[in-house]
Amino acid sequence: MNAAKRRTAPQGSGSAIRAEGLTVSYGPKIIQRDLNFSVRRGDIFVIMGGSGCGKSSLMRVLMGLLPPGAGRVLYGEEDFWAAPSARRAEIMRRVGVLFQSGALWSSRTLAENVTLPLEYYTSLPPRSRRAIASLKLAQVGLAGFEDYYPSEISGGMKKRAGLARALALDPEIVFFDEPSAGLDPLSAAQLDELILELRDNMGMTVIMVTHELPSIFAVADDAIFLDARTRTLTAQGNPHELLRHGPAEVARFLRRGKDSEDERGKKAGDDTPDGDRRNSAPGADI
Repeated sequence: MNAAKRRTAPQGSGSAIRAEGLTVSYGPKIIQRDLNFSVRRGDIFVIMGGSGCGKSSLMRVLMGLLPPGAGRVLYGEEDFWAAPSARRAEIMRRVGVLFQSGALWSSRTLAENVTLPLEYYTSLPPRSRRAIASLKLAQVGLAGFEDYYPSEISGGMKKRAGLARALALDPEIVFFDEPSAGLDPLSAAQLDELILELRDNMGMTVIMVTHELPSIFAVADDAIFLDARTRTLTAQGNPHELLRHGPAEVARFLRRGKDSEDERGKKAGDDTPDGDRRNSAPGADI
């Protein structure tokens, strides 16, 4: 499916998040420096790069878990890290997170897991929280599983339940940390399709860390590439365009290390890596 045809919801205007001169560091150890990029409202934005380049650390800075070593993170026009802690907490109420493992509480049912943000951030009565939990579980394809425990469902269903919890407060922005990790190809493709559907129906902005090339090509509107050697951002753009016209190291990454120049000449008009097509994925016919 062509990326231009895939979007069914209108793209929002302006930036949801901007990074300006951002340094990601742990004390004196610099992970990434001088990062400048913008995430458009309504986009699915992918942070990609090799192992150890700082993808997850950057996401921690963007979502308010790790202060930057330098620079700014702006939500709209508001400097997140310069704001008082109470205001930062208000901004984070507009954000949902799907953790890599799903991070479900094993002692709580799926409905009880989904109601956790509602219990913490709202004064809704239990009956209303339960109704919202049922709605969110239905949105991710888990209608009827409200009273199941995490140990009673599959890995793919756990990811969906974690996503339902991330959506509990109807967030404007959702962060995904390696959403396909540990899933079989079919379950991963179905999750890609669900992410696209939810973005189009809810108009939310998605920021995703992933190394799964099928997912990158299937869902990403825009992406950045973090280079571990130079410790900075070396490319930004749609992955299909980066494969064709991006720096050699980025095209090589998107070809799983194959000679990008040879592949570009051989595969003109086909910008999906060899062996990575998912027949069932929404982006399989790219």
